[in-house]
Amino acid sequence: MKIEMTTPIAAIDAFLLKQAKIAQYETVKMFARLGEECVNEARDRPSEDSWNDVTGNLRSSVGYVVSVDGEPQLMSAFKQVLNGTEGVRKGQKHATELAKHINKGYGLTVVAGMEYAAIVEARDDKCVLASAELLGRKKLPDYIAKLEHKLNRK
Repeated sequence: MKIEMTTPIAAIDAFLLKQAKIAQYETVKMFARLGEECVNEARDRPSEDSWNDVTGNLRSSVGYVVSVDGEPQLMSAFKQVLNGTEGVRKGQKHATELAKHINKGYGLTVVAGMEYAAIVEARDDKCVLASAELLGRKKLPDYIAKLEHKLNRK
């Protein structure tokens, strides 16, 4: 018995391309949700658990970017606090530069873009990004499992 393919190759290619785009869209969304959680962890803590805002630049420089093969796909708002316009600018720039280093696959880059962020965390013993990183690492497996489940349903 002879089996013949009646579906045009172009239709199969179109279907596979559509599925790949859906998977990429859902993956970027998943990383963005995780990024939002990490940013909230870093920014939205009481002052006794965090650093004091003098200019607002450090808190304004906290945000994330989701990248695919080193190309930014989605970036957080980098919300300005007080007079922190410099923090917004530096945070966006730092996130974009770091994302380029993840040149294969998907990446979530969470940053505090002010150059003194590490000093505040180390010298002043204030949590800037450490707790956000721990939260991201803890929650990533659950996010990936939910993504896999969602993509398997589609």
